[in-house]
Amino acid sequence: MAVTFVNFRNNVGTVGGDLATRRVALVIMLATTFVAIPWFHFTHNALKVVALLGAMTGTLFLMSALVFLKNTHYAGVALIPAPLIMVGLSALNLRWLAVVFGLLVIGGLVQNLITRRCGLNKLIGINSCTCEP
Repeated sequence: MAVTFVNFRNNVGTVGGDLATRRVALVIMLATTFVAIPWFHFTHNALKVVALLGAMTGTLFLMSALVFLKNTHYAGVALIPAPLIMVGLSALNLRWLAVVFGLLVIGGLVQNLITRRCGLNKLIGINSCTCEP
């Protein structure tokens, strides 16, 4: 079977902190999405604070990947724009759209954690999985 962008071997593992940072990114996106749900009556400012903490964490993960040559690119790329997009949607009074966007990002993170395959890792040429030769 030919290897394509969606059909490839596992490339998400523990080497370089890849798996751990993906789990942290998932928790941060769950918290940001929870705060964005209008039923819980969190203010827009509370969402801004949580999103800012998430984006700062994403920046640290991306800097770690670029400076210290760790495999934390994906968490950085996911955490920098996603919470800020949620804040932007909330500012436009589209809180439910922000929640749906957060759930889509969470779905992508969960899919990567369950299948241990990531197209971004393949695109960049990262293999943090020690389970295959």
